[in-house]
Amino acid sequence: MTLQCVRDLLAVDDLALSIVVIDNNSGGQDVRELQDGIAALTPGPHAVHVMPLAENLGFAGGMNKGIQFADENDIGIVLVLNNDMRLPKNFVRPLADVLRNDPGVGVVGPTVVHPDGTVWAEGGEVGFTPNGLRLLRHGQQPSDRSDGPAEVGFLTGACMMMRTEAAKAVGGFNDDYFMYWEDVELSDKLRRSGLRVVWLPWVQVEHFGGQSSGGGRSPLRKFLMACNAVRFLKSRGTLKAWAGWLVFDVLLWPITFATGPRAALAKMRGTFAGLLGHTATAADVDRFLG
Repeated sequence: MTLQCVRDLLAVDDLALSIVVIDNNSGGQDVRELQDGIAALTPGPHAVHVMPLAENLGFAGGMNKGIQFADENDIGIVLVLNNDMRLPKNFVRPLADVLRNDPGVGVVGPTVVHPDGTVWAEGGEVGFTPNGLRLLRHGQQPSDRSDGPAEVGFLTGACMMMRTEAAKAVGGFNDDYFMYWEDVELSDKLRRSGLRVVWLPWVQVEHFGGQSSGGGRSPLRKFLMACNAVRFLKSRGTLKAWAGWLVFDVLLWPITFATGPRAALAKMRGTFAGLLGHTATAADVDRFLG
């Protein structure tokens, strides 16, 4: 999936890219296979860098290394991507043009769709909802391109583009989130700094989703989502968001057993861990995925 994502980026033909593939300490053989696979590709006008990390810093910490790379190499715009993406060759410039033409925008993102064409997210919002957040138009048909651009509560780390300077000014992603909710927190920081969070309807990318955590209902994902939801609410939550958490994630928690007891128990563990101030790390990945 990572190599396919890189191949899609190499097909971009209207901008020259610096592509940074960040490996979160997968291990020697995996890194060698990744490096060999990328070395076999034809980069064209683009540059491809593989950055193996000595420890698993999670999505947040890994992407911060990418933001640091952009800053150190005077790259003014940084695009954050998951590796389980399929990308059209003309998706980069429209996003970059928004940032170049409107200094009031802090982060911009496209419509993200499932492989079947239904929406995974057109941005999202935090509020009175299960898990504390809602992916906008999730499972529906994509909005018409005339329905935006529009400001949204947050953009997902699956695909979001920022000015490097703006990302650096707010401290980038919060490493303590490790994985999940880090994109919500970063979007909130950019908004609080006076910048807008904008979804662009005429750009679409495809996202398989959950490939690094074992799927949407995996115990790892449920644990991290619950833990980090509490972390976010404790630092930035509104009364409405807290009320939603109490109703959907606490009072109605027993209902989640109907969709899988292992996931339900992991969610409960994550909730208690968040209340106790637990910081997610690679140890949580090892515990749930082995």
